[in-house]
Amino acid sequence: MKPGNNVRMAAETHFPDRVETERLVLRPYCSQDAQGILDLVENNRAELIREFPQMAKGLRDVEAAKSFTEEKQEQWNSHKTFCYGIWKKHANQPIGQIQVKNIAWEIPAAELGYFIGGKWQRQGYARESIVAILRVAFLERKFQRVFVRILPSNRGSLALALKLAFREEGLHRSAFRCGFGELHDVQVLALTAEEFRGKA
Repeated sequence: MKPGNNVRMAAETHFPDRVETERLVLRPYCSQDAQGILDLVENNRAELIREFPQMAKGLRDVEAAKSFTEEKQEQWNSHKTFCYGIWKKHANQPIGQIQVKNIAWEIPAAELGYFIGGKWQRQGYARESIVAILRVAFLERKFQRVFVRILPSNRGSLALALKLAFREEGLHRSAFRCGFGELHDVQVLALTAEEFRGKA
């Protein structure tokens, strides 16, 4: 690839502003979502602090939540991170979040990060959201690789990634410090475009 091609690809490749599934709506945050985001974090802070420490520690009031939405909008507009809030259709309260981040435009490839609030877990919403974003990434935006980083103790997320045909690529030792200050190993799993098309 010629120098500058990855910059042009980043400028031209944009994820859709709205993704719908059978039960869900995925869309970028706006300032009006601040209270809903704060409520989601407040109700799940104890769980989020381990794997999403910046979000769990940083969002303590509505103003912080508004700043969070502005930051995500800036990252979206600069094509650095595409962060979607997850809503059930016809509902006002977000139930989770999914992000396309750490994008390597020269490939292109990216990391997927996500969570579903405890009240809505084990109902298939994480799988539904992930599959929807994978379809956009691989089939519409022609990404070649998507990976996830999961703590070995998070058996539910590991099991889901394996069910979605992600392959284990190795254990990164002492690679993540959680919100409690503990240092954790991280399991990396990835899915390629060829693998996704083979199962789609």
